[in-house]
Amino acid sequence: MSFSAVNYLNYISKQINIYVGTFVYIFGNINNILCFIIFLSTKRLTKNASSIYLIAVSIANLVILNTSFLSRVILPTNFNLDPVLISSTWCKLRQYFGHVSATFSLFCTSWAMIDQYLLTSKNIYFRQFSTPKNAYYVILSTLMFSILHSTPLIIYNQLNISSLTNITSCSLSSNMIYQNYVAYFVLPFILGFIPGIITIIFTILTYSNINSLHRQEMRTQIQQQLTKMVIGQNILFLIDNIAYTGQNIYTLLTVSKSKADSYLAYENIGLTIINIFGYAGYTFSFIIYIVVSSSIRKHFKELIKKFLNYLMCHQ
Repeated sequence: MSFSAVNYLNYISKQINIYVGTFVYIFGNINNILCFIIFLSTKRLTKNASSIYLIAVSIANLVILNTSFLSRVILPTNFNLDPVLISSTWCKLRQYFGHVSATFSLFCTSWAMIDQYLLTSKNIYFRQFSTPKNAYYVILSTLMFSILHSTPLIIYNQLNISSLTNITSCSLSSNMIYQNYVAYFVLPFILGFIPGIITIIFTILTYSNINSLHRQEMRTQIQQQLTKMVIGQNILFLIDNIAYTGQNIYTLLTVSKSKADSYLAYENIGLTIINIFGYAGYTFSFIIYIVVSSSIRKHFKELIKKFLNYLMCHQ
């Protein structure tokens, strides 16, 4: 492949980052802010444990988009500015905030699915565990785990200059034990298989519970719609999870492979698409809620009317 063709492929990859990445960033922030507003302004939702988990997920998603995604994708491609190359402190904090918020978001989404399993169970003992109080305890425990588990990233992440290319990058230091732990356990399991397996198992169990309930009419409309919302959110995160885990497995398998420039150009496009696609779970949840819940649609329309009336009254 000619040099110009390789440059053209790299140009395509950059354009994908600029246009698709910018859309994901802007829409993702709007999406999660709307989720936050809708849940907090709907009293029936704030009294439900699953809703509390989803509120926590929206907050974590905003952190991910405005730390990891902003500094990895938006600033370098749109403004040719990589903050980690300017500040060694941000080099440490970007990875830290990304891991804390991603771990927290993924597991809170899984806990919401488990809560739906408990809530739809025929066993009254199981249903008693689905309470806002328990949700707050679980959220706090998950946050503490995410913070403590990610703390070594602050210690071991640093700016490194490649002896071959003379390019500065933010990466883990020469601590091979922690590097291997992150590469072979944290990325594929903590941020991949474990929340993915939890999601699959409890989605199936919840669906089984719903089908076995001969008293579906005894569940309120908001409970039925919330179940659909949580399942939709978990399916979205599962797709995101598959993309992210697949990318990490591919990187681990090919990291020592010698690659031609043309191969690297095609690989760059593929990984760029997968990387952005991997943020889908943090971006489109509000669309899922609007599609599956008539109550959310109705409340959203009411909020728009109130907002428009406010604008008209203050002109």
